[in-house]
Amino acid sequence: MKITITIKNEQDGKSYDVSLDNRQKIATTLKVMSENLPEFMDGIGSNPAVQSERTSRHLNLEATYEESHIYTGDIVVLSQRDKEERGTNEDEKKE
Repeated sequence: MKITITIKNEQDGKSYDVSLDNRQKIATTLKVMSENLPEFMDGIGSNPAVQSERTSRHLNLEATYEESHIYTGDIVVLSQRDKEERGTNEDEKKE
């Protein structure tokens, strides 16, 4: 089923409304956006944190929108992951 959602970059506040199939993986959407709208992905990296604004839940990139309970009208917020989440903790590098 087609859904229309807003994808928002938390870094700069820019957002796009996109229509897509709810069986599409979130990672697929981000890949397409990074290829076609690279300026939109600036500042959030290649593996962003993804969160539903409605539920405040963090979303699994490998899940579909249907599995993540994302519906028409929802806002999905992209942000840069914390250093620890990215696996680049400085303390770990020193050991």
